[in-house]
Amino acid sequence: MSVFQYITENWDLIGPQIVTHLEIVAECVAITSLIGLGLGIAAARSEPLSTVIMAITSTFLTIPSFALFGLLSIWFGLANPPVIIGLVLYGLLPVARNTRAGIKTVDPAVVESARGMGMSPRQVLLKVELPLAVPVILGGIRQATVMIVAIATVGATVGVDDLGQTILSAINRSTGTLDAVLAGIIPVALIGILADIILAGIQRALSRGRVSVAAT
Repeated sequence: MSVFQYITENWDLIGPQIVTHLEIVAECVAITSLIGLGLGIAAARSEPLSTVIMAITSTFLTIPSFALFGLLSIWFGLANPPVIIGLVLYGLLPVARNTRAGIKTVDPAVVESARGMGMSPRQVLLKVELPLAVPVILGGIRQATVMIVAIATVGATVGVDDLGQTILSAINRSTGTLDAVLAGIIPVALIGILADIILAGIQRALSRGRVSVAAT
């Protein structure tokens, strides 16, 4: 039996798992992007704060996902909540780091020119620094997204009914087959690739308009 036959014949189980996986990824990426953007802006404004933020967000990535999800499940119960919180923590570093880097790479002369035009610090951030930093920021979001797509499969160990369940079930069964494992792995890989392609397209589109936005 080919892996595609296996997916077709078990679509009643795999289909809802794909939907759940997509929902978790979308929610986590949205939350991670908002929090990571705020942390990155704060880090760009203060070097001491930047050191603290980067150290903490880096530390999250050193914790094995199985251990982190298990620990969070003690406080937040099983299924989605601990996994969503854990995935958000994992995704913060690339978004915060790239946001800081993007703002830092903005030409100081451009910032001074904006200030000379009478822009407030908030206007400089929203109309100059962030638009010019968009390509770098989107690069961080792309990294976080691919990471979240992959790590979300580990959520099956604490009861999340996503594509990790298909992989976990196949591994746990004595009769598990390669097709059963690939039935979970292939959709996860496709989701990651598709998400990266979409974000890359958005990144290119925003990059083309950043100069005109900054000039307004």
